[in-house]
Amino acid sequence: MNKVEGPPDDTFMGHSVGRWEGDTLVVEVTNFNGKNWLDRAGNFHSESLKLVERDKPLNQDAIQYEVTIEDPKTFTRPWTISMPLYRRLEENATVLDY
Repeated sequence: MNKVEGPPDDTFMGHSVGRWEGDTLVVEVTNFNGKNWLDRAGNFHSESLKLVERDKPLNQDAIQYEVTIEDPKTFTRPWTISMPLYRRLEENATVLDY
């Protein structure tokens, strides 16, 4: 995960490189082309966008997800969001297509 070459060109979804810090998976995403939205609400970003995502287990059915968003061409400073993500435990739970 640590030793990967960058993409030959910037992409819509960026280039992800992961590493472990203890039991936390850390993924840095760079090389965005700036031609898509940051989220479904239509917030934009530039090609300078950098994400640092952290996934840390809370228990067998939940992880803590955190992402720091940095884009000096769009935002005045980096900002971070964090939320728990829970496994669906219902017997007939399904993942919906988006």
